Amino acid sequence: MAYHADLHTTLARYAEARNTDSVDDRWALVHACATTEVVFSDPHSEKPVHGQPALAAFMGFFKEQVGWRFAFTGPPDGHHEWIRVPWALTDGGETKATGLLVATLDRDVRFVTITHFADGA
Repeated sequence: MAYHADLHTTLARYAEARNTDSVDDRWALVHACATTEVVFSDPHSEKPVHGQPALAAFMGFFKEQVGWRFAFTGPPDGHHEWIRVPWALTDGGETKATGLLVATLDRDVRFVTITHFADGA
């Protein structure tokens, strides 16, 4: 998978990684949008997840257990290496959860840190 250094591609690959059922596709997408040592924090995770393999595994486990679709619901906002972007989890068109992704990016526009905040959590 060719890498393109732009924020919209990084965000699209992240969302696709969250939604795919394919372990191989998820791994390739995580590898393309996150650094090797990415750190991921989420209200559904007991503790931060470290590294691409752990992030891909968390995404797969969440998809398998919950099945909800992940989508960004608004434009990203940011400055310097920081971004924030709203998201939603849906099931059959019904919104199950909403929140905000706050992340840092490296110079290749790959995630270094990803933190999800859930509205009302």
